[in-house]
Amino acid sequence: MVGPDEALSLVLKNASPLGSERVSILGALGRVLAEQVRSPRDIPGFDNSAMDGYALRAADVATASEASPVRLRVVETIAAGAMPSVSVGPGQAARIMTGAPIPAGADSVIPVERTDGGNGEVAVLSPVERGSCVRPRGEDIRAGESALEPGKVLRPADLGMLAALNRAMVSVCRQPRVAIVCTGDELVDVDQVPTGGQVVNSSGYALAGAVTEAGGIPVLMPIVRDKPEEIRALLTEAAAFDAIFTTGGVSVGQFDHVKRVLDELGMAQVFHGIRQRPGRPLKFGLLNGRPLFGFPGNPVSTVLCFYLYARPALLKMGGRSALGLARRAARCAVDIKTAREMTEFVRVRLEPRDGELFVRPTGDQGSGILSSFSRADALLIGPALETTLRAGTQATVLLLAPEATGDCEAFFEERLRQNH
Repeated sequence: MVGPDEALSLVLKNASPLGSERVSILGALGRVLAEQVRSPRDIPGFDNSAMDGYALRAADVATASEASPVRLRVVETIAAGAMPSVSVGPGQAARIMTGAPIPAGADSVIPVERTDGGNGEVAVLSPVERGSCVRPRGEDIRAGESALEPGKVLRPADLGMLAALNRAMVSVCRQPRVAIVCTGDELVDVDQVPTGGQVVNSSGYALAGAVTEAGGIPVLMPIVRDKPEEIRALLTEAAAFDAIFTTGGVSVGQFDHVKRVLDELGMAQVFHGIRQRPGRPLKFGLLNGRPLFGFPGNPVSTVLCFYLYARPALLKMGGRSALGLARRAARCAVDIKTAREMTEFVRVRLEPRDGELFVRPTGDQGSGILSSFSRADALLIGPALETTLRAGTQATVLLLAPEATGDCEAFFEERLRQNH
């Protein structure tokens, strides 16, 4: 049995990025960029107007005011997308629309609101600084300049940048495909009302959602009964995926066949059991070189172990650099009891109060109470050397919000000892 920090270290040691693939930019949102993207040209490719107004020479209107406007002859109107046909000389102006190219001879644009809006002749009501309202060529990005770096998680603005560079396709890190194998005679699928000793396969659907949230592609396999031959057939199929998740059957019960079948299939076990609650029976190893997580049967244990260990592995496989859950300091709103000689991860709700963050357990913390996780905003780290965190005591919590990420180095017990 290993501690949480050692377990995480071993998991990350055995998870590697999967390589890259080319995708349409319409399918690249949230993916990790796998190449450097340089601009093939200046953007914008020409000096253009930032306003609807008049392109002119700043020196011509240096004395303009509402009381004494300067009148200029309008030589043409330039629409966005059109090219100027004449130059602007002394005493002249060109009516210009936002985004249209600045004509030769002009050095500034005055907004239409500071004129009388004339067509053949325009009265300018105030002076303008040279270069005002002109977006210079290459203001956004220069030819040859790096626009996007490898490792960036692509956001909507990045897709717009790629489109501006005429990049319809882009190289991104491959998403891990994850086989989810749920075992147990007691399990029924979501469309079947359980009877007798049956339970709905909630762990499978929770894992599928968690994999998607982590940027992976979940494949929820058919429920497999507690029969070695069925388990063997499905695990053999699952071994072709990038990662394998199993639920149930990894303990020492009479019908816990998963462990034996995995041994027969040649799984290289890395560890089995973590000194934590919930989730102590977690099993981790490599099957056909692919990471395999043998999650406990209880749904809370499964989801918690996913967040702490499997999620960082999938993020690393998908090319991410920030792998862990974001950490925050908080105070206990009430006394919180924790396990003796184990790291306990307590499901808590966040309560901002007077400029501080307080936490309160979501209720009973049994490993079968999935609602306690559904109501949680964070996981409080209950140190193994303590059994009670008193109200007002400062604690460390891991945020469950999908957009909150942090580093993964020793973010359980070891980091707690460093901070105290």
